[in-house]
Amino acid sequence: MGVKLSKVPLGVKAQANTTGMKLYKLVDLKGGGELVECMKNMKDHNELDKKIIKDVTPFLYNGGAGKKIHISEFIKKRNEERGGKKPISSKENQGKRFLQKNKTDEEETDDPKMYRHVCWKFDELGTVGETILHMCLLNSTSTHADLAKRLIRLFPVLINDIYQSEEYYGENVLHMAIVNEDPAMVKFLLDHGVDYHQRCYGNFFCPDDQKDSRTDNWDHEEVDVCLETNFEGYTYWGEYPLAFAACVEQEECVRILCAKGANPNLQDSNGNTIMHILVIKTKLKMFLLLYSFGARLSIKNRQGLTPLALAAKLARKEMYDHIINLERDQYWEYGVVTCRGYPLKEIDTISENGEINTNSTLSFVVYGDKEEHLYMMDGIIFSLFYRRFLFFTVYFIIFVIAFALRPGADPRLKDFAKTPISYVKNPNNCSSKGLTERVLEDPIEPCYLLFPYTDYDYIRLPVEVLTVICAGIFLTCAGKEIYYQGIRIFSMTLKRAPSKTMFLMSCIFVFTMVPGRLTCSHEYEDIMGVMAILCTAPYFLFFCRGFAITGPFVVMIYSMIKGDLLRFFIIYGIFLMGFSQAMYILFRDNVCSLSSQPLEAITSLFIVSLGTFADFYNSIEKLKRNSVIAKFIFLVYLLLVSLLLINMLIAMMGNTYQLVASQQMEWFRQWANIVLVVEQSVTPQERVEQQKQYSQCLADGRRVLALRCNVDEITNIESNSDDEE
Repeated sequence: MGVKLSKVPLGVKAQANTTGMKLYKLVDLKGGGELVECMKNMKDHNELDKKIIKDVTPFLYNGGAGKKIHISEFIKKRNEERGGKKPISSKENQGKRFLQKNKTDEEETDDPKMYRHVCWKFDELGTVGETILHMCLLNSTSTHADLAKRLIRLFPVLINDIYQSEEYYGENVLHMAIVNEDPAMVKFLLDHGVDYHQRCYGNFFCPDDQKDSRTDNWDHEEVDVCLETNFEGYTYWGEYPLAFAACVEQEECVRILCAKGANPNLQDSNGNTIMHILVIKTKLKMFLLLYSFGARLSIKNRQGLTPLALAAKLARKEMYDHIINLERDQYWEYGVVTCRGYPLKEIDTISENGEINTNSTLSFVVYGDKEEHLYMMDGIIFSLFYRRFLFFTVYFIIFVIAFALRPGADPRLKDFAKTPISYVKNPNNCSSKGLTERVLEDPIEPCYLLFPYTDYDYIRLPVEVLTVICAGIFLTCAGKEIYYQGIRIFSMTLKRAPSKTMFLMSCIFVFTMVPGRLTCSHEYEDIMGVMAILCTAPYFLFFCRGFAITGPFVVMIYSMIKGDLLRFFIIYGIFLMGFSQAMYILFRDNVCSLSSQPLEAITSLFIVSLGTFADFYNSIEKLKRNSVIAKFIFLVYLLLVSLLLINMLIAMMGNTYQLVASQQMEWFRQWANIVLVVEQSVTPQERVEQQKQYSQCLADGRRVLALRCNVDEITNIESNSDDEE
């Protein structure tokens, strides 16, 4: 705790410039000051109070009674500290009108949220917007605590003044007393009317990835932040005093605040309640305590996440298990076996109306990229997998048969050896063994694929028609997915399953073969057919991910392609382009060399990197000039590419292999991933029917997943957590 607590005063000291500031003459950052010395030396309390009143009153509005100030003045000051670089809302003119009119209390609007009652004068604040009361809590000695209590008794309104700087905006003395771990001061402040719902949303208490997005709005005092965040922040403690107390694990302060009426269900700038914050910080003991005080688990933050969904997204397995257990219902218990129901509303990807719930805990667990997500997969129910796998296998067999029976030429030319041929001279042939090639004299019939000429064609043509029909069924299913779940979710599905994307492309290629068949353009049809078969076969990898034997290897392939090969080919391409063009310049006069053309030079060096060194070296030996420099360049290329880069790629792939192989449950996540992808391809009505098969309906309409398990297994988590505490 010492490290955390020291960060706040260090931040203030780093920013403070006490030169010429009257406040620091009374109480300074080093623990001294005129009033502090008086507290130490003056024994007469009446004289001490007179001294405090005399010295402090000039710093206060209306002698300590305070003044209501429109929030636009605070916003303007805070925005100027930020540098004025961030835009203020479109209602900027409205805020400026408030500033220009300088309304008095009698001219105020009826909305109290647009005003703040302050006691300490604006122009007398410290360098980071603090008052004398904040200085006392910041130093946090017994003398400063006594001085703070006297100040509060003499000037009660001062207790609710806040830090007014951009860095610590909203922090009041209650926040500071909690961080100081001083329950006695917390109780004193609560007894004297401190605002226990004051929000502290300065830059210092904001998630790290939201700091640059902070903007002001004339409509409300708090800042606006971007929606996307990972909630990581050294002092992101939920803004409210109760959240601060829970995050620093001050149980006594939590109990005092709850006894005074602090609401645990209030939401901060990210929409997080205290329960969300405790999930982020993994504070299980405080989580259970506040749950017993009435903190709710059904509130969603700005990202649409309940505490359970947030625990799944952040892979907080311990918190996830306990929240699941808190929300379960027990139906019966017989001996050591118990039956309990888990509500599916926040867990299952299928919502009540059959739509896909992208914020479900199952989605976050399956699509999570952390190793911890792998250990949150227990108890998941799968369906539809084998049915879709069987359908694709049948389609692939039909597809292969159609191409296997496809003739390579006009079937009427039964004996190629007996067909009339002629010989023509080939000027590009550099072989010394012959300068001629054979060509057919009779042209091939262009429509030979459209009509049956052999017995095999009577099988091939129906199978080809069936292939087109099956491809149409798959594309129709894809269209239904887009219709029911929207293009955004569909595109996310394709991004997570690249082999499915390739398969849908293959179905499109199958349809593009039809115009080629009808117009007898067999060469065009062959090209489309090649693309179709190449994009169809990898779809097996999509299903192979769901088996323990093949799943890890498929994941390794994906990981190596996305990571290792991508990085390798970026560097490899730079070397290949440079060396290949250097070789082209040296070989450009040698017509019989593969390196005599720019593109062929790239191909030849690529082949060399695969290990065919001798053939390329022999071509260098035949050079009439520049053979020495060519050999030198070839040697450097071998060292940098064939020796260094290739072995570096092998090492990277080895690391990837070890990483994936060490995650024993990775195939299980991939299986779940497949199930969710397949689940998205059916209609909402079908999803609801599938959900009914593995869930039960309660009297209140909720659907639950009923599981029977051993009592010892259920209590194991709780006993482990108790031991850790």
